[in-house]
Parts: sequence; C-alpha cells; structure tokens
Amino acid sequence: MATELDPGGAESTALFEAAPFNQARVLEVGSGDGRLAFRYAMVSASVVGIEPDATQLTLARRDCPASLRRRVSFVQATALALPFRSATFDIAVLAWSL
Repeated sequence: MATELDPGGAESTALFEAAPFNQARVLEVGSGDGRLAFRYAMVSASVVGIEPDATQLTLARRDCPASLRRRVSFVQATALALPFRSATFDIAVLAWSL
C-alpha cells in the first residue's frame, strides 16, 4: 500500500494551488511508491512517474488503482537521463525528490 504521509491533505492542496493539473501531461521525478501521483492523476490527462529504485516502482505499479491504470505509468529512470522526447509534459513535479 502507498505511504500515507499527509492524511490532512495539505500536500495535495499545495500541489493543486501550484499548478494546473486539469488535463495536464505530468512527469513526477522521484515518484517513489506513487502516493502523490495517485492524488493528482484523477484530473490529469496522463502521469508518468520516474524512479530509480526498482522496489519502489514495484510498489507503485502494484498499488495503482485500477481506475487510474490507463493514465498512470511508472518508469525506472532518473532526471539526469530522461527517456522522453522534448516537450512531452506540461508539468514536472519534484515534490520529495530533492
């Protein structure tokens, strides 16, 4: 199960105030177990989480709600070597990556 670090929703509120996620193509750098991606994926056009840790990727893929699986994917990668074309995303999230 994805980590629950923000039961009050302050993190989600801050994210939604910071960027227009509605129908956006989102890249999350350091997606970990997917807990943040699942929160904004409901309104985004697509979400790709990149994560170097294979164990975290396994958790994220396993815990992705069935209703989000068509819009959310997780890729083993780092921000130093993105495996995507230029201008693929509208928003990049680095919430807990730094």
